[in-house]
Amino acid sequence: MSRGLQLLLLSCACSLAPATREVKVACSETVDLPCTAPWDPQVSYAVSWAKLPQGSEETPDTFQEDPNHGQRGQNDSSEAPVDSPYSLKIKNTATCNSGTYRCTLQELGGQRNVSATVILKVTGCPKEPKEATFHKYRAEIVLLLSLVIFYLTLIIFT
Repeated sequence: MSRGLQLLLLSCACSLAPATREVKVACSETVDLPCTAPWDPQVSYAVSWAKLPQGSEETPDTFQEDPNHGQRGQNDSSEAPVDSPYSLKIKNTATCNSGTYRCTLQELGGQRNVSATVILKVTGCPKEPKEATFHKYRAEIVLLLSLVIFYLTLIIFT
């Protein structure tokens, strides 16, 4: 096989591979995640979205799955936009919303499923200072130190 033909076949294969889209959004903003799976406008689909665990495409956390109603996520912050029925709208984004999402379009006849992935990156969220972490666990630290002193006192005086 000639080198030119190999390159042509390779470029065709790469163009057929589904691309993962990356969407960036500022913290506390609303974002629409588009479902980039190929779909036929003449066919009715049931859509489901899943947030994939970090670093794995196995055992996704099902985010929502309801073809007849708007999608709902945590705290009712997600819904299906009217203008793009297969996209996912996430309101009031936070760092925990960052990750890889997979949309699956299931033909209502049950004959075929198509899916695509979208990476969401939420930027600009304030990080919790270390002092806040210490204040959060201050009561537990004081209790632990009290127990240590109590047990040392028991050991010494018995």
